[in-house]
Amino acid sequence: MTRFLPGRRLGLLLICIAALLLLAYNFRLEAIAWHLWSTQQVKEDASLRLKDYVVEREAIEIPGVGSDLSDLSYNHETHTLFTVSNKQPLIVELALDGKVLRKIHVQGISDMEGIAHIGGNRFALLNEDTHTLVIADIRNDVHELDVRNAPSLTLAMYAHDNKGFEGIVWDKERRRLLVAKERSPKRVIAIHGFVDALPGQPVSIHIEKLQETASCGLRDLSAVTYDVASGHVLLLSDDSRMVAEYDAEGKMLDTLALWRGFQGLSKSVPQAEGLAIGPDKRIYVISEPNLFYVFKPGSSAKSSV
Repeated sequence: MTRFLPGRRLGLLLICIAALLLLAYNFRLEAIAWHLWSTQQVKEDASLRLKDYVVEREAIEIPGVGSDLSDLSYNHETHTLFTVSNKQPLIVELALDGKVLRKIHVQGISDMEGIAHIGGNRFALLNEDTHTLVIADIRNDVHELDVRNAPSLTLAMYAHDNKGFEGIVWDKERRRLLVAKERSPKRVIAIHGFVDALPGQPVSIHIEKLQETASCGLRDLSAVTYDVASGHVLLLSDDSRMVAEYDAEGKMLDTLALWRGFQGLSKSVPQAEGLAIGPDKRIYVISEPNLFYVFKPGSSAKSSV
């Protein structure tokens, strides 16, 4: 009869624990548990009720734009979507069904990871490798864009690491840009003053960390969007395959799962990189390799205002 020494028992126990932790990580069990728990805490009048959303368009391929689309911005004036490709680099305008309307080739930016519509023809572009924001004028008829002399702001506080900024959105009510940092540390920062700066005038920039940056339950941050009606921030995590909704105080309200079998999905969203929400509360997601998703509110979710 074999007898295990105490040291060997401890070693086997540690191996079992390590195996269980690896299994939990690979299958995102902690994110699934977080989603199931959060959906039980939702107050009827507090959130968008993401748990009731169902997929309306699933894994629609976007052809002819490479394979690395990133970020997503809803233009409330044209009711179209804008996304970017960093390898070419390229700005792509999409219809709300994912159809390509326009491709804009960009000069003067090397690693474009984000785009946010500000108003009119004004957009903010995010250059990840230089940690730089660029204000671009994108007219409705252009297919070529040069931003080498455009107004820019370098965010040097995280320039030492390569886990850079992954998403950007414009908060019109508070006149601020919200920028999501992927990890190490993962956080959302709000930038005041840059968009409203006037040429030739003194510039006052104020940067703050949002309470949402605690982002409990999310492994990383891939994109950020803002719901005008509720004032809530939505964060996208590719690694957790989840969208989380936060109120103005930074409290997590609800989650939308991007795994097979949840929200009506037949397959998991492979690598979610872009997120936007429209005035009718539909949620749009871009995933590499260039797959397009639309989630619509369920019967008990909040309707358009």
